[in-house]
Amino acid sequence: AWFIFRKKPRTAVVTVPVMYDFGTKNLLSRLRPFLIVLRFAALALIIVAIARPQSTKMSSQKRGTEGIDIVMAVDISPSMLARDLKPNRLEALKIVAQQFIGGRHSDRIGLVIYAGESFAQVPLTTDHKVVKNALADLRYDMLESGTAIGMGLATAVNRIKDSEALSKVIILLTDGENNKGIIDPKTATQLAKQYNIRVYTIGVGTKGFAETPVALDMQGNFIYQKMPVNIDEGRLEYI
Repeated sequence: AWFIFRKKPRTAVVTVPVMYDFGTKNLLSRLRPFLIVLRFAALALIIVAIARPQSTKMSSQKRGTEGIDIVMAVDISPSMLARDLKPNRLEALKIVAQQFIGGRHSDRIGLVIYAGESFAQVPLTTDHKVVKNALADLRYDMLESGTAIGMGLATAVNRIKDSEALSKVIILLTDGENNKGIIDPKTATQLAKQYNIRVYTIGVGTKGFAETPVALDMQGNFIYQKMPVNIDEGRLEYI
């Protein structure tokens, strides 16, 4: 803008004849129109220098992690209150499960609970805090009593079968034998195999005798008695 303003024609006070147009133009006069370009270039370089540009050599690096989808199928039947694990089986399971989830930083985790029936408590998610909170809130009386292992496994399969993860895993935790449900554990196992789902089974508890809740007193507290307890290891190994 300054250059254009400077070049605006001005009214001469005194007109004097000159001989410029009669002579031969030298190299300097021919380059004169380019002087403004050189000035602008110099100004641009000064501005760039003051800006102090810096270059950083950046390398692109791909970080690959094997994303695993994991559904934990947890038995919450009343027998999970047996005290052969401290303070009882269900509370001991919660502690170990919380620690396990804490180590799975890049995996999606879901939660299925089952007793005499089954229920998908938490869908697959990377928000592990939600899963931990749901685990902490588990109670024995959330579902009908009984142990429907086949139902728990089938529900877990249904929650994970459409996953596109590189690996699909179900962790089935139970403390007893299948005694309820409309789906047999073997049928649920074949279903998991059909969808290429890996199943890990964990028996929660001990064999022999354990203090087990058998009834409620007048105040609604459980009465415990030494009762024989057993885990159907053969069925869990088959699964």
